[in-house]
Amino acid sequence: MPDTIAALGRRLAGLERRVATLERARRAPYPEWRDLPLTGDTTVPDEEQPPQFRANPWDTTELCGRIGLTGDRATDEQLVALLPEGYWPEAPRTVDVASDAARRALQLDVDLKGLVRLRVQGGGSVRASWISLDSASFRTDRDDT
Repeated sequence: MPDTIAALGRRLAGLERRVATLERARRAPYPEWRDLPLTGDTTVPDEEQPPQFRANPWDTTELCGRIGLTGDRATDEQLVALLPEGYWPEAPRTVDVASDAARRALQLDVDLKGLVRLRVQGGGSVRASWISLDSASFRTDRDDT
């Protein structure tokens, strides 16, 4: 019987945490999108889809829009953007992104200082004129918390 009571107590505690998270999210207004500061090697290819970011109430930074690549090349470890202080992750993050690159996956690495670098599968470079940030997000808290 004590095992059953302990199991019920753990389940109830988990449910209470979820309810508290939902109540916090309901109270807090969703933050506005902000323009993502790009580097000199990038452009905004479509004014209707500017690269933007926001931090949501669940310790996650969300990204949207498109980044244009000058010279129509995606180069491994190319610096594409800088996140402002306060949006830096507490642990390095890697995010998959869509692009017009043929047969090679592209990712973004976000380091502890907010530097956003492009990663090309297998290294080197590949022909690509843009990357899409739509639906990309990363946690800003540590994995072990």
